[in-house]
Amino acid sequence: MIAHRGYAKAFPENTLLSLDAAVNAGARLVEFDVQLTADGIPVVLHDDTLLRTAGHGGSIFEIESVNIEHICVNEAARFGPRFPEARLSTLENIVLWLKELPAVTAFVEIKIQSLQRFGIQKTVSQVLRVLEPVKVQCVPISFEPQVIAIARKEGMNTTGWVLPTWDLVTAFKLNPEYIFCNRTRIPSGWRNFTEYPWNWVIYEVTEIKEALEYAALGVGFIETMAIGEMLQHPLFRASDQRQ
Repeated sequence: MIAHRGYAKAFPENTLLSLDAAVNAGARLVEFDVQLTADGIPVVLHDDTLLRTAGHGGSIFEIESVNIEHICVNEAARFGPRFPEARLSTLENIVLWLKELPAVTAFVEIKIQSLQRFGIQKTVSQVLRVLEPVKVQCVPISFEPQVIAIARKEGMNTTGWVLPTWDLVTAFKLNPEYIFCNRTRIPSGWRNFTEYPWNWVIYEVTEIKEALEYAALGVGFIETMAIGEMLQHPLFRASDQRQ
């Protein structure tokens, strides 16, 4: 079970609160998204704007990193005033958190908007530079195929491609260790997951029954925002001990 943007069903997504809650719920695999600020500093954010998470307009590409400390990304439209402490975090802060959790693996999605804005090489290099202290715990992933080649060239042994469409021809050419696929993109009746050399990760799954069906078909990983609820099932429950 991979915690999609942390425990995003119950906490503001892509925040330290959400990621920490996922680990406290038993997750040992987490996923979060990275964009770059105007001055090229990686921050943990899904959208390139702050409207959905912070409730106000503006692009992260227009904000210098020195000005992000007080940006509240508490998803007030979803949670109301419950999480005033949910701040936009730099990737560096999340790396410090990961250093204290050696048993946790992080899938780090480098978002397409930043790749387009700053260039693929620069964006990937910036992200990997920050991840260096916890490199062995991290798997860079992206919708952009070139990210995989660049990450490998820069020393990342494990990578993942997020399928933008059902394109297994490109998947074979890239041959990443993980293929992430939205459940809605899987062809109807598809049952051939075991025939491929990579690890399948199917998202967004929030029902135990569906997760078990995918497991029976050979899918190794499920990504979910409802990590706390999913880990209540005895087949999916991780160690109760935070390491």
